[in-house]
Order: sequence, then C-alpha cells, then structure tokens
Amino acid sequence: MDPSLYPDVSPVCEECQVDKPTEPLQRYCCGTGCKPCVFDLYDEDLQNWKRHCYENHQGRHSVVAINNSPVLTPSSFTTFELIKITAVSGDTNLYRFKIPNGGSLHLSVGQHVVLRGTYEGRSITRQYTPVNSLHSKGYFDVFIKIYADGPMSQYIKQWEVGQVMEWRGPYGNFKYSHNQYSHLVLLAAGTGLAPMLQVMQHVVSNDEDDTVIQLIYACRNYQDLLMKPLLDELSSYWNINILYVLSKERKEEVTGKYNEKLNYTRLTKSLLEKELIVPPTKAHFLICGTKSFDKDMIKYIKQLGVKDGMYFKF
Repeated sequence: MDPSLYPDVSPVCEECQVDKPTEPLQRYCCGTGCKPCVFDLYDEDLQNWKRHCYENHQGRHSVVAINNSPVLTPSSFTTFELIKITAVSGDTNLYRFKIPNGGSLHLSVGQHVVLRGTYEGRSITRQYTPVNSLHSKGYFDVFIKIYADGPMSQYIKQWEVGQVMEWRGPYGNFKYSHNQYSHLVLLAAGTGLAPMLQVMQHVVSNDEDDTVIQLIYACRNYQDLLMKPLLDELSSYWNINILYVLSKERKEEVTGKYNEKLNYTRLTKSLLEKELIVPPTKAHFLICGTKSFDKDMIKYIKQLGVKDGMYFKF
C-alpha cells in the first residue's frame, strides 16, 4: 500500500510508542540544493513512521534480518560511537566514529552521509563527506567546521568522546571509474575539501589509475588549510598537483614547505586560466565550497569553454 494512504495518527503513537518526526523549520534548510534536503529526509521519515504505525495497528510487525543488515542505510538512522576528536584548525575538528566489528560504511567515491541532531527541541540534519580512505575498516572520519551560531554547531559543541550520534546514508550520485578522465581539476574552498580528499585517495590507491589530478584549494589563511599532513602526503604522488590560494594571507607571513605552491590572492577566472596545468576543455572539473564559491567557479569555467557535462558540483 502507498504510505501516503496510511491514516494519520497522533504525534506519539500509543501502540508503537514512537514519536512522530518533527517538521524542520524553514531556516534549517541551507538553500544550496542538497540531495537529500532536510525536508526530503523529513518526508521520508514521516512516511516510514506512518507505515510502521499502520502495520503495527494491523498486527503486521516487521521482521528485520539483523545479521544481514548493512552497517549504514539511507532508509533510517544508525548510531555510531564517537571515539576521537582532533582539532585540524582553529574552528574545525576531525571526528572519528567507531564502526562495530571492524566494518566499513561501503561508500562509493564521492558519497556523503547525513548527521541528525536536535536543537531547541527540533530535529536538524547536515551532510558530511567522510575523509578517510574508502578502504578503512572499523572507523570513519568527518571534519566539521564549528560556527559561533547555527543550530548544528550548537549541537556538535556538546559532543564528548563515548557519546553516540545518528548517521544515515550513503547519498550522492557522483560516478567514477579508473582512467575515466585523463585529467581531473578539483576546485575546493574550506570544508569543501572533503569529497576531494576522497577522490584523490581513491585514485592513488589504484596503481592502474593514471588520472592526473590538480587540486586548487582556496582558504583565507595558511593555518586554515585542512588536513595538511594528508595533503602533503598526497602531493608526493606523481599524478597529484596542489595549488593553495590564500585570499587573506600575506606572503611575508607564511613559511611554506619546499616546493609548495602558494598564491596570495582570490581565486578568479584569470588566476584559474593561468594556473591550470591542462587546457580547460581537456579536463573534467569537480567543485565543492560555499554557495557563492560554487557559483563563481561554474561561471568561470563556463567562460573558459567548459560545457555542462564537463563538471560536477558536490
């Protein structure tokens, strides 16, 4: 039966004793076109809740084959224990979660997961891309920027090692196979680095993948560069080229590493055109950053001749 045809029941089902999902406030939507949006998740949760209640009322209790259940599923939230918190910049932390029995999330490259928390009595969700290798076992890592305000940041500020948090997924429709492109250009800003790390680690882990990658990573200051040790390691591979673009930094105040490529300006169309290691029409572009960053990058690459099918926005 179509769940939309199930009868409405009270906010807390007396028979199931399960709370009805709380509709998110409009301001909880970031407006960037996320898939799934916080309202998509609410609609799905609401239909699942109705189905659960209806089946219970009809005496048809669902039987779940626990042993065959995946570690993570997009249809419901699963709890994972927080086992480590590491500061990676002044306002960003790396959070490590335990996967029971040495398991894996079984993500495909570029996929993300959704975190659910509560703020002022309402459910809130945000998307994060794990930054550990897809081959990692027993844990997954996400880095999260903490803002002075904002519902999710207020929730995350209270986290302590040993607590459990709710995750759901995987999501994302980015598709990649080895040697699919001769050149990938990754344009990232701030925490938009996360899916790019996943892509780069995936490519270098395959000896048969000869894809050449150029990462152009924009941040305000040198100390804001996230996951720098991992980026340094990746830059040692023959097919990885990294350029850091620092919009608020002065050259004389930075002591970079040997052979590190730094540019002290904003990432503009002219800079992009100058620094690309391959003609723009010969590359496939991946883009992830703030809403304004994404909009600017898409505008710039289109002005450089890149067609719609030649880029992907996370």
